[in-house]
Amino acid sequence: MLSFVEAISLAGDRTKQNDDALGFADGRGWVLDGATDLHEAPLSGWPSDAAWIAHFANGYLHGARGELRACVREASAAAAAAFARLSGGRAFEKWRSPISSLLMLEETGQGVRGVDLGDSRVFALDADGAVYVTGGPQAAADNEAALAARQTDADKPLLRRASTIEMLRRMRAELNRDGASWTFGLDPACADHAREWAFALKRPAHLLLMTDGYAALADRYRAYDAPGLVRVALERGLHELGRELRAIETEDAGAAKHPRFKASDDATALLLRLS
Repeated sequence: MLSFVEAISLAGDRTKQNDDALGFADGRGWVLDGATDLHEAPLSGWPSDAAWIAHFANGYLHGARGELRACVREASAAAAAAFARLSGGRAFEKWRSPISSLLMLEETGQGVRGVDLGDSRVFALDADGAVYVTGGPQAAADNEAALAARQTDADKPLLRRASTIEMLRRMRAELNRDGASWTFGLDPACADHAREWAFALKRPAHLLLMTDGYAALADRYRAYDAPGLVRVALERGLHELGRELRAIETEDAGAAKHPRFKASDDATALLLRLS
């Protein structure tokens, strides 16, 4: 049986909305991470279009049935129709289209299977100590750090620099097309590009699903390796790890040690037990 243990979702900036979401229902768990808006006025009427798509998908998945890839396709189609209504059918540049990472898994007889789009992560640790890691490009955190480090204009935060925003808009416009990387978004074809994977796990096993802001404890800050992070989540809890995450970021508030676009990102984790 796949069961819920604990969850956390920390806002990266408490003066703003949280663009992450998570859910657990009917033996399935998932995390979503809306990609930060690169425009000032959200088309959805929400505080951000990133929050809108993450929370829309979250609500849809709570009632979704059937094969995982089909659920992704149906959620995307429903999001596209809803967003068209909210935005009044206005045309907009591709980089404005709301997108989100999505990672979802369910129990199987042998362990779990899942799908993902974007850069969220899952670490699994089974009863024999076997470790499984997947979700997103393996070097995504390192690649983002290298990109952030190349932004050398020091007069203001990275996401308030016109040159950085223009670069990110160009990069986002290249997503979700043939030959490029795909995320969850308003094109149901994203389901066809979702990565599929399965873990054969000896029970009891534990699975830690995370958005990249929480997975940064391992992938960016190297405070833990994958099995270590799962073990500490079990021993000390997700909230204690969340405090540790923010302490690391506060100590490096200027991003000198760990180059990044935000001082702190939204950070979401879902801990599940397979028994």
